Amino acid sequence: MPDVDSRQYVFSYLIRSPEDVPADFPIPEPERLRIGLFLPRDGPDWFGRRAYPPRILLLDADAILMLTHPEYDEPPLRVALPDILFYEIGHLLLIGWLRFVTARSAIHLPYNTGSDRPVSDFLDALVKEYLAGGVERGSEAAVTFGPPLDIKFGNCLAAAMRPGERLYAMWFNPPHEVSRRWGPFRVRTWIGGDLVAYTDQRVLWITDRCNGRYERYGSVVSTAPARGVVGAQCDKRALTISFHSASWSIPFPSERLADAEGFAREVETAIMRETLSRRRSEAAQI
Repeated sequence: MPDVDSRQYVFSYLIRSPEDVPADFPIPEPERLRIGLFLPRDGPDWFGRRAYPPRILLLDADAILMLTHPEYDEPPLRVALPDILFYEIGHLLLIGWLRFVTARSAIHLPYNTGSDRPVSDFLDALVKEYLAGGVERGSEAAVTFGPPLDIKFGNCLAAAMRPGERLYAMWFNPPHEVSRRWGPFRVRTWIGGDLVAYTDQRVLWITDRCNGRYERYGSVVSTAPARGVVGAQCDKRALTISFHSASWSIPFPSERLADAEGFAREVETAIMRETLSRRRSEAAQI
C-alpha cells in the first residue's frame, strides 16, 4: 500500500491486524493486538487549528494502549483494564467522546460521531474483557424504581445491555421542566434525566445532562464493573454510587427521594450478599 499521511484520514475504523495500522503510525508489540481503533484528528476551525490529534487505541488481553500520531510527540499511555474504575461514551450530535477514569487520571478522547459504528464495535470487544468475572445473582425479576422509561432512555438502555446480561435493579428520574427566577422574570427550563441500572455484570448510568445542561439530542453512558461497586447512598438531593477511588453523584428532585432510597437499598443488599458469598468461597478453599 502506498504511504499516506494518516493525519489526512477523516473516518474512524477498526484495526483487526497489524496490517491495518497506518504506515506512518508504528505500534509496539503488534503480536499482543486483539483489536484496535483509529480515531482521526479534529477538522480545522476558521483559523486552521485542530482541537485534537489522530489517535489509535489498541486492546490486548489485559490493557488498552493509547497512541498519538508520532508528529505530536506524545508518549504512549498504557492503562490496565483492572485500573479503570469506569468509562463513559458521550454523544452530542456530531460531538463524541470516550473517557476512561482511573484512580490517578481521567483520559478524555474526543471524536466525530459521523463514523460512530467502529467506536461501538471496539467498545463491544472492550466490554467483554473489562466486565469479565461478573457476579452470580438469583433469577428474580428486576426491581424498578421511578416512572416507566421514555423512548429515548429505553432505547439507550437496550443498546447498552449485552446479550445475556441480567438486570437486577433500575432507577429512573426522567427529564423535567422547572420554573426559575431570572431577575424580575420567571423562566421555564429543562433539567436532564438519569437512569441507573444494576446488573449481574456492571452498573450503568445513562444521562442526557452534559456539563450541567439538558441535552435533548445527546446522551452520556457510563459503565463500571459490578465487582468495583462498594456502596450506594442517598441524601435529599443526590444518589451516590461509590467505587474504591471515585463516585457518581446523581441529582434528583425531592419528589424522587423515595425511589432513589429504594434503589440504593437494593444495591446495598446486593453488595452485602456478594461479599458474604465471596467470603464463604474463600473460606471453603482454605
